[in-house]
Amino acid sequence: MPLNVQFSFYNIVPVFVVLFCGCLLPSVLGQQSCNNNPVNVGTSPIVVSSPNYANYYSPGSRCSWPITTFSDYRIRLTCTVVQVPNQNNGCPLDYISVSRTGRADHADGYRYCGTGTFEEFSDYNQMNIALFSQLNSPGGRFYCTVRAFFEPCNCGRRKSTRIVGGQNAAVNEFPMMVAIYDLNTRTIICGATLISEQRAVTAQHCLANQTPGSIVLVVGEHDISVGSDTPYTAVYNVESFVCYTDCNLNTNNQNDIALIKTTTPIQMNPGVGIACLPFKYNTNTVSQFSGYTVEAAGWGTTEFSGPRPNILQKVQLNVISQPQCQSVLGSAINNNHICTFTTNKDTCQYDSGGGLWWTGPDNGRLYVIGINSFGVACADNRTPSVATRVTQYLNWIMVNSPESRYCSV
Repeated sequence: MPLNVQFSFYNIVPVFVVLFCGCLLPSVLGQQSCNNNPVNVGTSPIVVSSPNYANYYSPGSRCSWPITTFSDYRIRLTCTVVQVPNQNNGCPLDYISVSRTGRADHADGYRYCGTGTFEEFSDYNQMNIALFSQLNSPGGRFYCTVRAFFEPCNCGRRKSTRIVGGQNAAVNEFPMMVAIYDLNTRTIICGATLISEQRAVTAQHCLANQTPGSIVLVVGEHDISVGSDTPYTAVYNVESFVCYTDCNLNTNNQNDIALIKTTTPIQMNPGVGIACLPFKYNTNTVSQFSGYTVEAAGWGTTEFSGPRPNILQKVQLNVISQPQCQSVLGSAINNNHICTFTTNKDTCQYDSGGGLWWTGPDNGRLYVIGINSFGVACADNRTPSVATRVTQYLNWIMVNSPESRYCSV
């Protein structure tokens, strides 16, 4: 008998299918009895099965499995064995109910009965799965797995609430902040912005004379002098990086952009997350963002050739127009650049590669619209600082990170 699906509300939301690697052995949840305690699932699968599987469950069984995961993830339910009584007119006897929003009362539940397979995806980071069986049921069984998968549309979050003129950032205020750490010199040489599970975007000149084995990416960091200020600090090895041109060539301040790929996916959590890419703001006009305020952060020097802070510094900078920038820096500036100038405030040495983050006015998300590239000095109150304009390189980013999924929120 084919699988019957019944919905307890009228507006059906389409299910988007995502491909996963099922190479990990699943742990088992609920084989002997029902489990009503919330279960936090990661990217490794967990089994959700009917009581006493592979035997049939008893008539009158009532079970629920509340499933949660990290805020930047959604939950995928895959049921490969479903044998639940059905009478061809809905699911009057027994059914599996799936609440995509995690509601315990299943008022928005999708009901499944009959024989077959199915998949469901949570709307956010919670799901509730339940079995409802009648006393006159002949019994049945099911075998499913749940696992978390990264949701790129949860980009651009911040936790809030010394670059020159800046101030201490709050702990993990910018979850997308990445430090590029040189294993040979044992120092942070540049910043970067996390844009997917395995990709960070930075400046090409940061990778000159480097190899994937000579650097690591540090995420979730705040105070580099201590190890107890945040539980989210993690170090990831680099598998490869790709530059717009040869990484060892002088960019001459043009096309200063590169992508770094980690060997393993980066674990997202409250202290680590991705920035949004500005797809929806890709108007191809150089006036875009002019007059707006952006934010930058880094562990770079707080003055030219000055000391470097232990605590991540942040600063707000004003985006100026292309004509304003060209009036000072001349023909070095073109449509691939975005310039900032704010009295007594600036990025400085070792802040290169870090992002210029703009807060979307309609959603409060942080978009990486620039990559710190070059400047004449630090906050000299005469010369703008220059970043690579990310909207000009969105296609290049997608072509060179085919394993990544991005969202145009």
